[in-house]
Amino acid sequence: MVIKNSSFVREIASERIDILYKLAKDGYIADPKMSARYVKLIKQISRHYKVGLPIDFKRNVCKKCNSVLIPGKSSSVRLASSKHYVVIKCLNCGSEMHVHY
Repeated sequence: MVIKNSSFVREIASERIDILYKLAKDGYIADPKMSARYVKLIKQISRHYKVGLPIDFKRNVCKKCNSVLIPGKSSSVRLASSKHYVVIKCLNCGSEMHVHY
């Protein structure tokens, strides 16, 4: 019997997260709904197996609508003047994410 918190199971879960994230990024242009479904699956796997999500994933996915944020296609990126952060705005739902630099 395999325990869900074992390192072997968590390693497989993180590999699956990587594969689904690549599919979500590559398939966004062809089918945005399927891409959002992949992102939803990634979040479910992460919660179930207690695997942390990579920073790359967190910065490139909208928390509100689960769409992959591709600059120019599904998001706009702006520098906040004199505030020392970047504003990433999702073009699907309009939510904003502030990333300090």
